[in-house]
Amino acid sequence: MSYLVLARQWRPQVFEEVIGQRSITHTLQNAISQNRVSHAFLFSGARGVGKTSTARILAKALNCEKGPQVNPCNQCANCKEITSGISMDVIEIDGASNRGIEEIRELRENVRYTPAKSHYKIYIIDEVHMLTREAFNALLKTLEEPPAHIIFVFATTEPHKIPATILSRCQRYDFKRIPLKELIESLKRIVEREGIQISQRGLLIIARESEGSMRDAQSLLDQVISYGGKEIRDEDITEVLGLIDQKILSDTIDAIADRDGEKCVEIVEHIYHYGYDIQHFCQDLLRTLRNLILIKVSEHPEGFMELPPEELEGLKKQAERFQFEQLNHLFSLLLKGEEEVAQSTFPRTMLEITLIRMATLRPILPIDEILKKLEGLEKTPSVKGPTKPAEISRPESSKSSIGSKPFPIRGEPPKKSLEGKAREKVIEEEKFPHEVDQAASSSREETKDIEVYREERSLEESREFSEEVWRGLVDFTRAKNPILGSFLVLGSPICLSDEKVEIGFEKDSFHYDRILEKGNRSQLDSICQEYFKKNAKVIISPLERGTRLQGAISNTEGNRQENPEGGLKSKTEENPVIQEALRLFNGKIVEK
Repeated sequence: MSYLVLARQWRPQVFEEVIGQRSITHTLQNAISQNRVSHAFLFSGARGVGKTSTARILAKALNCEKGPQVNPCNQCANCKEITSGISMDVIEIDGASNRGIEEIRELRENVRYTPAKSHYKIYIIDEVHMLTREAFNALLKTLEEPPAHIIFVFATTEPHKIPATILSRCQRYDFKRIPLKELIESLKRIVEREGIQISQRGLLIIARESEGSMRDAQSLLDQVISYGGKEIRDEDITEVLGLIDQKILSDTIDAIADRDGEKCVEIVEHIYHYGYDIQHFCQDLLRTLRNLILIKVSEHPEGFMELPPEELEGLKKQAERFQFEQLNHLFSLLLKGEEEVAQSTFPRTMLEITLIRMATLRPILPIDEILKKLEGLEKTPSVKGPTKPAEISRPESSKSSIGSKPFPIRGEPPKKSLEGKAREKVIEEEKFPHEVDQAASSSREETKDIEVYREERSLEESREFSEEVWRGLVDFTRAKNPILGSFLVLGSPICLSDEKVEIGFEKDSFHYDRILEKGNRSQLDSICQEYFKKNAKVIISPLERGTRLQGAISNTEGNRQENPEGGLKSKTEENPVIQEALRLFNGKIVEK
């Protein structure tokens, strides 16, 4: 007698033997007991999860000589014929090879005939999604109003390919993948009945490779038994199935943790030499990284992975060598590398480069730690003492006047006296208030300088008054004559007093020539007299090209228009908080 494979020997014969589909079998049993059996069923799901077996059990339960009943007796002639596949009233059709309209027309002719000796004539069409559109259309009318003795059971792995008009005429049952734990228990019962010695880890490997399919698991077990005989080692399973040994995966994780790129290349050489599937290795390594991530985020990771205790303990020790952010980045690198390996004509090289990238990945600081460092940096005093700049000179055309302080030339900062230090501190407070406030305790020694500044404030008030007066004059001129006011914006105040108003312009410039025109000059004289309420003398002085005096409105407004990012970028680069962030992330400021 020929050998019957395990998948056929252990095919379920009653609803209770169908593994992992309790909700479906319970519903079908209730439908039979309540006499509410539909005329059309659609069983969908992955391969090897019990669709066709359930269809046969349903056919036996309905056509059993003692039934219909919730479980077939498997002893009567009808049950035995259905089990053997020779029943005249249960017709199994392969949708892939009988997909044309002619076969469906023949089926329509046959449904008119009553069952030969059973209660129902049952058509089981496997892979029904393979039928053509014309075949589905020919089946519609029969499926909607079949004879009372006809029941259709469709099975498919791709329900989305079935027309909606067919789906709406069927009761649909979606079969789930069988859980790993139930697969292992079922395989354990089989090996015990067959007298096979195999470890729990060996059963786990087989169940994991079956990907939730009972038929695949039984077929793999059959193959392993043929190789190893009555006593099967774990090494036999990995060798006969061409799987990657767990030790190789563990060594790879250790090499990445040790930042040992050479070891990673040696592992790839070993995999290639023994003929392991490189893409399969990537998938197994992805699964290992997934387990490490789950260990990091879960207090009870064993609930999410079916692993032997010793293997789980080893993964926990390896997880301690990584940070969560690092594992997340490694997973992303390997996922991208797996895609490149699958598409590349040089998969071995791509795998080597991917593992080297993973091994040389720089440690990633957690976001919380980075934020703490930045907060600590903000609390660190960052105010530095001013440096002493060079002495400045004034243009020859500039003359000082009584009661007003002349404006220094831009580009040659004035000598900083005690009042200059104090004023710089005020400006710092305006720019970075949070930094200066934090550093206030460390700069108490400058209080004495500020007191000196207060005593000499009369000179500073004169300067501030001059700047305020200059801006007021420009705004007043804009209101009277916008064009003339726009010329003054690019001018530089040299001296402002009740008796004299001296304004400098770059010589030979457009604005200098225009301001000297008779109409503009006379109008400027009248505007100044009206603004100062006195007969002030207006002097227009030429300046060397590129020279602007401090206090000119163009120093702030004009420069921002000419180079809007220059000042902002320099301030950004000088900010110590941003400098620390750039150092931590190895970044740079990019202009857009």
